[in-house]
Amino acid sequence: MDLKIVFVTFLFFYPFIFVNGQGNGLSFNYYNKTCPQLEKIIRDSMTSAIKKDPGTAAAVLRLVFHDCQVGGCDGSVLLDIKDKNHQAELDSPKNFGIRNRELVDQIKSKVEAVCPQQVSCADVLVLAGRDGVAIAGGPNINVPLGRKDTKIPHTKQQADVGLPRNNVDLAKAVEVFFKEAGITYEETIAILGAHTLGVTHCDGIMDRLYVNKTVSNPKSEVEFVKYLKKKCPKDNSTRFTTQFDLDPTPQTFDNKYFANILSGHGVISLDAEIARDPKSIGYVKKFANDQEAFFRVFSSGFVKLSTLGVLTGDKGIIRKQCNVL
Repeated sequence: MDLKIVFVTFLFFYPFIFVNGQGNGLSFNYYNKTCPQLEKIIRDSMTSAIKKDPGTAAAVLRLVFHDCQVGGCDGSVLLDIKDKNHQAELDSPKNFGIRNRELVDQIKSKVEAVCPQQVSCADVLVLAGRDGVAIAGGPNINVPLGRKDTKIPHTKQQADVGLPRNNVDLAKAVEVFFKEAGITYEETIAILGAHTLGVTHCDGIMDRLYVNKTVSNPKSEVEFVKYLKKKCPKDNSTRFTTQFDLDPTPQTFDNKYFANILSGHGVISLDAEIARDPKSIGYVKKFANDQEAFFRVFSSGFVKLSTLGVLTGDKGIIRKQCNVL
């Protein structure tokens, strides 16, 4: 289920080690003395970038999710690998449409000019994703800091395994979220609300339209599915270019995604599923009716995701350039 701009991540293979922001090298005041200007630099940079391209918020949020699910939140997705013998993480087709990595490098350069060799690319990326959500209208999330960058570039094979399948279902998403990151069922549904900023291509919904036959479309979805099939025929030659917004306000972080899927307009299979599953529909209705509740639960889930498999102390490094190991 590879979205051009953002896809929430499901399949985690690294242990969750965050404990109230303490005890693992992360803290909420980590840079208070070594780089007190950090958060202002990143917020100003993201504000400027989003003003030029409103899709930036979603693109950077997707970078955060893809980074964290392949080896943990360690800046690996930002690396450019030139070694002919190493298939890089970005070579995975599941990273199709990844963009704005160069923006993170630009922000890192500004940070380096003020606080040389103090702040990791992993922390810059998480803060940029966090700020993108807030600037797009979402919650202001307080995240612990102190991540280090990976010493070892991750591979295409790791990304192929770690990034989600096109047809991942809700049961598997909930199972892995809870098992690997301690994320609750309610937080899982809220995190899926990140699709409020998303778009997808025909390629991301072909299984929903032509393969997944185990669940018949309820009446509320029938006409919408017909519309999707018309836009994405089986022999679609533009399956990687034809795209759909995942909610009516794709550049604003709000709760309209939940109202949209309740009306039978869930584009990808997982969106449609959570709007009809008896276990999840209550949360979908809650978030559709109460944006503040959505923001609150999304924030707690985001903190857990952004501290997944972090490297601290001498287990990692601080890269001067985010794309160079």
